Order: sequence, then C-alpha cells, then structure tokens
Amino acid sequence: MRVNNYRVESPSVNDLIFGTKSSNSDTVNFRIQDVVNLTQAPSVVSTNTLTTYSIVNINTYFTGTAGASFAITLPTASESIDGLKYVIMSTTNRPTTTWVIPGATAIVGAPSSLVANTPICFQYNNSNTTWYISM
Repeated sequence: MRVNNYRVESPSVNDLIFGTKSSNSDTVNFRIQDVVNLTQAPSVVSTNTLTTYSIVNINTYFTGTAGASFAITLPTASESIDGLKYVIMSTTNRPTTTWVIPGATAIVGAPSSLVANTPICFQYNNSNTTWYISM
C-alpha cells in the first residue's frame, strides 16, 4: 500500500532507520534490532519453583535458587524473528540446562549449563531455521 510517496510495510529487525547521532550531529542508519534492544526492559524471572520457562523478551534474567534441571524454550522459529538476538542470564549456576527450539531445526553452541552471572546470547537465522550462539 502507498501513502503519499511512501510504501507502507511491516519492518524487519534487519531494516535500517535513520536518525541523528548526538555526538556530532551526523545522520546515521540504525538497525531496528539495536533500537529495540536499547528500549526494552529485561524480564526478571524468579525461578525458585520453576523447572521450565519460555522466553518472551529479548533480555531475560533468572534469579533465585536453581533446581536439579532447567528447560528453557526459545521463541518459535519464524521469519519475524530472523536476526533477532536473545540474551539469557542466571544469577546462580544451573548445572543441567536444556534448550527447547520449537519450529527450528538446530541450536548451535548452546551450553548444557548456565554459569552464574554469565550472559548467553542466541541469534536466530531463518534461512536455515537454526539458533546460533552469538555475541
């Protein structure tokens, strides 16, 4: 659909938006993913009684005691999350951690445990429906 001279589309996380960099007033491009990451507050989840949790936020921090095992479900694989990065961190060691990846074919580099205060970042690639450990 066109509005005036602009075509209206749903944005992708890899699309660019432009703005002004305050340090020198240059006009620059920003990835939508980076802008979202700056503005979204993290989920802080108490896990005293949890054995599973489904990630719904880009940044998720688990607090509380750790059980014998913990299963983390990443978001369902789809084109709408292509390129998105999710950061997960625990305030305590979680010696047995499993990863559930609905709709994806693989997860590469996923740790089998979470180390206290050590963030893990995953990025989804829709072209091969795979989650990768990322920075």
